[in-house]
Amino acid sequence: ALLRIILAQLFGEACANPATIGWLDAGEPLCVTKNGEADRVGGIVFADLPANLLGSFIMGMMQTGLALDLPINSPVVWLHETSSFQSWDIIHLAVRTGFCGSLTTFSSWNSEMVVMMFGTGSENKHSQWLRALLGYLIGLETALGSFVFGKNVATWIHRALNPELSSEADAIIKVEKCGVYVNRDLPAFERRYLANLDMYPQPESECDPNLVKHLERWRNSTEEYRRHGNDRLGALISIEKSVLVNRQRAADSLCATATSLGWDIDALHSWVSSTTGFGSKRHADPFSIPTQFSITVALLFFLPVVGILLIGVIATVGEDAYSVTYRTMWYACLWAPFGALMRWKLGNLNGKLPNEWKWLPLGTLSANVIASLVSISMIALDYRRIENGDGVNESFWIAGTMRAVKTGFAGCLSTVSTWIAEVAVLMKTSHQHGKGYLYVLITLGLSCAFSVLVYGCVVYL
Repeated sequence: ALLRIILAQLFGEACANPATIGWLDAGEPLCVTKNGEADRVGGIVFADLPANLLGSFIMGMMQTGLALDLPINSPVVWLHETSSFQSWDIIHLAVRTGFCGSLTTFSSWNSEMVVMMFGTGSENKHSQWLRALLGYLIGLETALGSFVFGKNVATWIHRALNPELSSEADAIIKVEKCGVYVNRDLPAFERRYLANLDMYPQPESECDPNLVKHLERWRNSTEEYRRHGNDRLGALISIEKSVLVNRQRAADSLCATATSLGWDIDALHSWVSSTTGFGSKRHADPFSIPTQFSITVALLFFLPVVGILLIGVIATVGEDAYSVTYRTMWYACLWAPFGALMRWKLGNLNGKLPNEWKWLPLGTLSANVIASLVSISMIALDYRRIENGDGVNESFWIAGTMRAVKTGFAGCLSTVSTWIAEVAVLMKTSHQHGKGYLYVLITLGLSCAFSVLVYGCVVYL
């Protein structure tokens, strides 16, 4: 949240309110963004656009190997596959959900477009609804572009650090174009050998030929079923996961299925018995062991930060614009964790809608819509207060709380990075493109419509 505020000040807010940022000289702000008010043109490039671009880029960088169609499902693809950071799953969640989600903000973007629609800030209150619609389009396309760019950068780094996996990825693309299914959950040797990947070095060169003959018999007996769309592919995947990943003998029902289809299940069992043996975890996924962080350790980091922010809010007591700006920044950061935690809990609603709407991420949608309503309500109340002349000589806590709730709580409750990542997943396959666009329209439509209703009622009634 603090980084988002700083970026907003650097790229434009400091131009609208000179001398409010102590670390910026008068000529240093870039002055390319605006807060949506109509007193000067420029609100289409909204204040939090730079933060949304940065957060979406980092979210793209943090996509897993599965999301990027890589041979193995590395949690952090731009690190070497043996890096110890690969198992820090709680930190990965913190970066994606906590940092990227709080750095980007959907609510402020939506609120600034609604303010433009009403023309707030100009003497005749002339609506800029067309610019606002373009602002929605620019915000969507630039965030999606940053996300895709982040994915591409992560893939480039992955290929540079893992040349063998890079060669495998190219080979997988070739065989999948021919309809062959590659099970990325299998250990490296079996994954490459069973899919008959054309890569150097050849998989069979890594193992004793007398042992490989068992796996070859299994591959030959299942080759015609190892294709996308085959109705027996599910059974094949279950057997290989049980035997090759979990190192357990296949269940009797699966063995019966394999025998009826002519699959040489005994050869598969012989392969495991002659290599590591059943019960061994030699091929276990190196990224499956989470790093445990206790509540006590988390509090040791959280409480000092809260203490510093409280000191900043209490100690900064000046009435000048510089002091008020910094005090509001510290105050907004105190509200930020509540918004981020609420968004994280709402994420549990994703996939909970029934039947044909199960694909819709209800949790993220709810977080963005609720945050948009909170944000526009605070903006409307603040505007009404100023218009009525109630802001003269009043306490910091009234205006400060409104702005802190808008920036800190609503800003961190909403997210662009997660939303864009979900849109990208829905658009990934051709038959789901429509769902991706529909998700965009539902989110923007509901947020805009409800916000217009709330802002109009509070400001004009």
